[in-house]
Amino acid sequence: MNGLNAEAARVQELHEYGLLDTPAGPELEAVLRAAAYVGGTPTATLNLIDSHRQCQLTTVGFERGDSPRDESMCATSITIGGFVHIPDAAQDPRFSGNPWVDGRIAAVRFYAAAPLVTPRGNTLGTLCVFDSVPGGLSGEQIDRLTDLAQVVLGLFERRRQARVQQELAEQAERARRQLATAHRELENRQRQLQVAHHQVMERTTELERSNTELQRFAAVASHDLRAPLAVVNGYLQQLEETYGVQFDGRAKKWIATAIAGTGRMTALIDSLLAYAQAGATHIVADETDLQEIFELAVADLKTAITATGAEVRSHGRLPLVQGDPVLLRQLLQNLISNAIKFRHPDRPARVTCSAERTDGTWTVAVADTGMGIPAERRASAFGMFERLGASRATPGHGIGLATCQRIVERHGGRIWIDETPGGGATIRFTLPGL
Repeated sequence: MNGLNAEAARVQELHEYGLLDTPAGPELEAVLRAAAYVGGTPTATLNLIDSHRQCQLTTVGFERGDSPRDESMCATSITIGGFVHIPDAAQDPRFSGNPWVDGRIAAVRFYAAAPLVTPRGNTLGTLCVFDSVPGGLSGEQIDRLTDLAQVVLGLFERRRQARVQQELAEQAERARRQLATAHRELENRQRQLQVAHHQVMERTTELERSNTELQRFAAVASHDLRAPLAVVNGYLQQLEETYGVQFDGRAKKWIATAIAGTGRMTALIDSLLAYAQAGATHIVADETDLQEIFELAVADLKTAITATGAEVRSHGRLPLVQGDPVLLRQLLQNLISNAIKFRHPDRPARVTCSAERTDGTWTVAVADTGMGIPAERRASAFGMFERLGASRATPGHGIGLATCQRIVERHGGRIWIDETPGGGATIRFTLPGL
């Protein structure tokens, strides 16, 4: 890379950190005070070298301010490279004519600067200590100032990662809103198709096209939403592992909270995508053994069932129905999982699945002994993000029942909620019989 390209890359990375014209903050100020102490000097500064100016991010012993780059001693230092140690700047031809040395701004004599070099190899500026009398540093002092420069780079990187995390969170929120809008649009389109299906067969083709688009959107959203969250989580864990010993309890708590937040957002994305796929997946309406599907759903939930001590069983053998086995498995798994999740603390958790045939249609019931749902809130229970009676400690995002409703409606059935005799909720839904 030639000199012009290298300088452009250096300035670009400096701006990527977003440090110019921002408050230094107490951590950087503390590092600079430590640098002045290590160097045994009354004055010190943290200088960032932009394309045309020197920005003093924070100072010790004098008031900070910007100055033209061609008047900066540190701008000269970064061209020299490495740790710069000048016992008497007035006797050094590289610095003797500088306004910080010849009296136009100050009369610096002793000067030492540790470069702030990024992992990419770009020097953003210097950690600089100086005095108005000649002086010098021991090898130990030079090593410690070099260490402090690395600490400064670590704090710079933490700031950049926090900003990137915020930007990714904003992107994820925009994508979430777009996904929610797509869901509403798809639901409206599906209702219109159902009303007009008997009039125009071409509406079926339109629905298939819409479903294909949603599947493609879900696949893209799965990557574009999950990948940034994985990056944020990885950087947070790397930050904790690399610099954790330097953080106080409050900083460690912040990092733990941020990591937990990315986990919750990933779970929310999974729920949203499951909801989308329930409406976009092509239905394979074959002869399906509902008893087998029930047993598979119970096997999927074995860990949760064992952990809670719940009893999950079918009442008699469940029938053969006309439906999509993948979606029906997801339907039963969601209903059983909800029944376990919202179990009553004062009675054993029992979940019973049964079926009753009426006029060629099967009505399937999943009854529990849990918390139950008040009658006035049962109609709204199938809404998106509706969490009836859930506390903050209860996992979930209020999307499970909305997904169940979508699966049932795609089979041409309906779903509703009754009360279980003795307490609890019973979810009933209809499926085509054979």
